[in-house]
Amino acid sequence: MESQILTPILTGGFTLAAGIIGAVLAGIFARRGERSRNQAEVDRQWVTDRRAVYARYLALAEVMHREVDTIAVFLSYDGINKIAPEEDAFISDELIDYLSTWENDLQPLLGEVQLVASKEVADLAERVSGALMELTSFIERREAFTSYYPVWFQAQDLIHVLRNQMRVELGLVSHEDAERGDDWPWLKSRPAAESYIQDHSGKERP
Repeated sequence: MESQILTPILTGGFTLAAGIIGAVLAGIFARRGERSRNQAEVDRQWVTDRRAVYARYLALAEVMHREVDTIAVFLSYDGINKIAPEEDAFISDELIDYLSTWENDLQPLLGEVQLVASKEVADLAERVSGALMELTSFIERREAFTSYYPVWFQAQDLIHVLRNQMRVELGLVSHEDAERGDDWPWLKSRPAAESYIQDHSGKERP
């Protein structure tokens, strides 16, 4: 008689315990799933924000790289012929606007990049900013265009390296290391300014 009563009680107890354990496990798995979904959403938003900042910085850097060349074309080609007064005045005015854009637009964007970027991208973005400023030194000193343009091509190459590294960080391409040295903002692994010098026929030196 006792065994007949005990069996249903034990069965009910096991059923109740199984139900409680099942409910607890279901709650744990549900919370884990919710945390995973929340983390995935955070990661997606992080990539989206990073992509937007990178795009703005890269676009402005490329525009400034083109604009500085429109000023430099008024330099004396070989440094022998003098610059006409009206062209010299144009150079001065345009250079002021360029430096203002560098200070007021590019540098704040660089700060945004450095907030969200990896060490590699932050370093390269700062190098690009430094390169765009270094180009102005040739214009400020009114140096020969033949001295300026190899560094312009070097800066162009640096912008391309930055674009590739940004794509790496967004999960698209390979890695390039950058180490700050005496030759900053240039990369030791990339062509030197001398490699962009052209001969009189207009061809780049081999």
